[in-house]
Amino acid sequence: MTATEQVRTTGAAPGWEQRLPERLARLHAEDPQFAAAAPSAEVTAQLHRPGIRLVEIVETLMSSYADRPALGQRRRERAGGPSAGTRPPNLPDDFETISYRELWTAAQEVAAAWHGAEKPLVAGDFVCILGPGSIDYVIVDLACIRQGLVSVPLPYGAPAAQIGQIFAETQPRVVAVAPEGLETALAAATLAGIAPDYLVFDEEPHDHVQAHGHRDGRRVDGITPLRERGRTLPVPPPSLDGDDDRLVNLIYTSGSTGAPKGAMYPERLVSGMWRRQSIFPTITVHFLPLSHVGGRTVLTNVLGSGGTNYFSTGSDMTQLLRDYAAVRPTQMQLVPRVCELVNQRYQEGLARARRHSSDPGELAEAAARIRRDLADNMLGGRVLTATYGSAPLSPDIVAVIESVLDLHLVDTYGATEAGPMTMDGHILSPPITEYKLVDVPELGYYRTDRPYPRGEFAIKSATLIPGYYKRPDVTAAVFDAEGYYHTGDIMAEVEPGRLAYLDRRNNVLKLSQGEFVTVAAVEAALASSPLIQQIYLYGNSTQSFLLAVVVPAAEATDDLGDDAAVKSAIRASIQQIAAESGLRPYEIPRDVIIERRPWTQGSGLLTGAGKIARPALAEHYRDRLEGLYAEIAESRVAELDDLRARVGDRPIIETVVHAVVATLGIPAADVDPGARFIDLGGDSMAAVSFADVLNSVFGIEVPANVVLNPTGNLEGIADFVSSTITGGSGTLPTPAAVHPDPRTVRAGELMLDRFIPAEILAVAADLPCSTPPFDTILVTGANGFLGRFLCLEWLERVASRGGTVIAMARGRDAAEAHRRISDSYASDPLLHRRFEELAKAHLEVIAGDLGTPGLGLDAATWDQLVSRVDLIVHPAAHVNHVLPYPQLFAANVAGTAEVIRLALTERLKAIDFVSTVGVALPPEHPPIGEDSDVRSATPSRRLDGSYAGGYAVSKWSGEVLLREAHDLCGLPVSVFRCTMLLAHRTGAGQLNVPDVFSRLLLSVALTGIAPRTFYRGDASGAHYDGLPVDFAAAAIAALGADTAGFHTYNVVNPHHDGVSMDSFVDWMARSGCAIDRIDDYDDWRRRFVAAMRQLPDAVRQHCVLALMDAFAEPAPPLAGSAVPAGRFTAAVQSGRAGPESDIPRLSRELLEKYLADFRKLGLLPVSAAENPVPS
Repeated sequence: MTATEQVRTTGAAPGWEQRLPERLARLHAEDPQFAAAAPSAEVTAQLHRPGIRLVEIVETLMSSYADRPALGQRRRERAGGPSAGTRPPNLPDDFETISYRELWTAAQEVAAAWHGAEKPLVAGDFVCILGPGSIDYVIVDLACIRQGLVSVPLPYGAPAAQIGQIFAETQPRVVAVAPEGLETALAAATLAGIAPDYLVFDEEPHDHVQAHGHRDGRRVDGITPLRERGRTLPVPPPSLDGDDDRLVNLIYTSGSTGAPKGAMYPERLVSGMWRRQSIFPTITVHFLPLSHVGGRTVLTNVLGSGGTNYFSTGSDMTQLLRDYAAVRPTQMQLVPRVCELVNQRYQEGLARARRHSSDPGELAEAAARIRRDLADNMLGGRVLTATYGSAPLSPDIVAVIESVLDLHLVDTYGATEAGPMTMDGHILSPPITEYKLVDVPELGYYRTDRPYPRGEFAIKSATLIPGYYKRPDVTAAVFDAEGYYHTGDIMAEVEPGRLAYLDRRNNVLKLSQGEFVTVAAVEAALASSPLIQQIYLYGNSTQSFLLAVVVPAAEATDDLGDDAAVKSAIRASIQQIAAESGLRPYEIPRDVIIERRPWTQGSGLLTGAGKIARPALAEHYRDRLEGLYAEIAESRVAELDDLRARVGDRPIIETVVHAVVATLGIPAADVDPGARFIDLGGDSMAAVSFADVLNSVFGIEVPANVVLNPTGNLEGIADFVSSTITGGSGTLPTPAAVHPDPRTVRAGELMLDRFIPAEILAVAADLPCSTPPFDTILVTGANGFLGRFLCLEWLERVASRGGTVIAMARGRDAAEAHRRISDSYASDPLLHRRFEELAKAHLEVIAGDLGTPGLGLDAATWDQLVSRVDLIVHPAAHVNHVLPYPQLFAANVAGTAEVIRLALTERLKAIDFVSTVGVALPPEHPPIGEDSDVRSATPSRRLDGSYAGGYAVSKWSGEVLLREAHDLCGLPVSVFRCTMLLAHRTGAGQLNVPDVFSRLLLSVALTGIAPRTFYRGDASGAHYDGLPVDFAAAAIAALGADTAGFHTYNVVNPHHDGVSMDSFVDWMARSGCAIDRIDDYDDWRRRFVAAMRQLPDAVRQHCVLALMDAFAEPAPPLAGSAVPAGRFTAAVQSGRAGPESDIPRLSRELLEKYLADFRKLGLLPVSAAENPVPS
């Protein structure tokens, strides 16, 4: 996109400027709530009195607008708090509001309690606030202003390690925190070595903090009792200490290294934010975090204008849209996800209209009706201003939003350090007093460029922060000697005072979904392809994916011939390298342009240093690349329209193939119906999108595990769709049918009657129960890393009494399933031979699928299991730490319910259930012990999108269902929550190559680079929690053989032995590996990633490159295990868990076994010192 093209015209219908005053007048006349929210010119004048201080500005607003509703939110049961008396007319009953007077009174009560405490808070003390935006949050924030305290809003959802860094820097006296964040705050304080008081806000009657208490010697108050205490104390005078330069807020932002840095907001800047009023009545739905300047600016603008700010309490778009419809905002701050959802609804409406008519006039009328419906019913019908700016939007989506709202959508640009800087590309002056463009010669941007000057945008502004708190080095890096702040953004000056965004100085491109791509690094990774001579990646920040221009290597053009063949081969090579390098889906170019002429200095497409001249390449190929974006968009829309229109006219497999084309954006010629989705370039997240397309087209629920089935292909997906449509094998419950709230899973929703027929449950309590010794054992997932050893353990156990193990694995048939199980032992001849010997007389294999009705078995096989099986050993699961809970539901929740159904049919069958230690480590809660009932320990689990969070919640759900089954009929259950399972101690080549531990060890051995320590602070007591898989399998089989009652075991390594990741690196060095220890952790990380990228393709795919987010910062040293394991430890030490008298300690011998296994599998050179890349 050229600089000129970025300065756009509005998509609103002609005459919107004239209609806006008419709409405003109508609302004033007909809408009492709107009219009552109008800002007062007299109040505005008072806010600009010379010498007025921040607390006086706020007090003026609170008293002048005293009876107006200031804040609102969805109602919840509370121990005390806002009154409903100020609720505006027509607002739904489930909202509560608080008036300006009540808000300021509440802030005074908090301030009085702090002032009257045994150790009073004094002006200049720090108060950190952690939680989502809410009424209570603002009360705390205003109390800080009242008393001259420095408030530090913290990024809600950030890990304890990051919060701990902020605590260490700010040393807060008080940490105000929402209940869900208390455990994080406590952990962060421990890491920072501080002991603040805690104030829990947004508490409910059942919350564990209602009156003050103590945790670890630290005071924990609830806001309700604190306010009650404050009412009994004299109201302290407002603090007028200091001057306009005193510190009021610290707003933390992360730099390119991810380390938080606190932007200092003095009183003059914060006062300016409160004076920034709207000219219209301001009623908003607030969903931006109050830890960001954008969120705080919205809030101060509303309160400074006498309006009402409603907090959206949901974390999903559906809740936000419900809030829009209920609140009917007059101002909107849009983000791409909201805009895309509105656009989707609009396009779906148009598609429906086109199915009923092709008449242009009728379609135009239908489009107008759709726009009115969206504006009035979805967005509330009274929006007067709308802005966006978190990431660029595509012109097509902007045009749709503007046509729906009948408004011009304002594009804003700003930064935490500088506040607002441009509006629709125009420099905002004030506050900006001076600006300049600075040459960036390394990227080819110069002020002398034609037709427009280009360079890094730098400003002087009245809203600039003075710097970063306690970070003079970082401050000096962004301010030059003349006092200009350097934004890091490359701009073109299309005319004086008007700019167009071009690029990031550090080559980090922000895509439309908010993801950043380090373009140069991705280019470097893809350039390793033998088919690629030169490559240039392109993205215009209004799209969610990249494109590429590739100059193919001479050998590729000689061997492959025409452009189509070359392009197909290069696309395949890019997909392979992306998988091996751990590139994220949005970093992989969706399509490529083939350029036969190499780029040279002479053509101006290479710099003098031989690097690609990015600006010149952008100019040279922009039209073709933008055209390709348009073609892809048109193709996808057409493909989806065609899918829906012809779903009944074409074979299901053909529709599935076209759905893949539409999802992945690949040519239909590249799609083989016999191929697996992952072989076509799909990953976990693409599988979710693909499943959504199938759901939309066929009107059924297609779980991601069906798409990602390693033994399945597109034909298998088509068979699943066909079977589900016809009801041939029944259906499983969907996540939506079980959990009405898409963001929270509650134990009370996981009732057996939602999964299992009532007639089975009705008689379960009267059934006889299988008892030890068990003769017939069903082992699910028998080819998995743990499953194969459980299968072997049980084969050994039943052989002496002539019993049978029925092993279930995925496969097209029993023969393929048997082959997959047998192959899992193939690396060790002794294990493989023993398996085959036992299998001859004692093993039966069935092909099953955990995520399908009846475990994917035919009726005859199911009935055989019902009548024969005594014990079900259930390690099978869809193990994926990226997919969300709904996509794991079919296999891990409904699949476990199917196992329970099998156990409750005809006679009760004991269940040994393999869970994960993640269940025992719920976010924001203390660890769960072995005696606790998960239903009461954590009655609900939040779906927060965290790494491995969906998987842990799916296993928690399985435990809940098993508890329900036990309560129903006394079903014997043993639950084994496993930690990281490490290599078999004797089985050659028997290790889990894909797990993060194996990947890290292999990567360190290959690169010869390790940090001085993996831990922060004193690492002397650090411990790695892992167990050899052979020990875990033996213990689970032994303990699971005696299953009377319900027993839970945390299968962890609890030793306080100082054996850590650092120990493994030490042992590697002593075993002959050439290891270079890097003192600086960040330096190690950079060198480590660069070295892994240089590894040969065959081994790079097994490295930890794709999982380096797990090593973003040093780990906190932890002695022993994070979870209690008294029952498991006692069982092992008493001999009930097998022949070993204690839980094994990790040793150098195990490390050397890993190195030997890596060599056996061809992943590591025979000589340990032969690192493939220089360190």
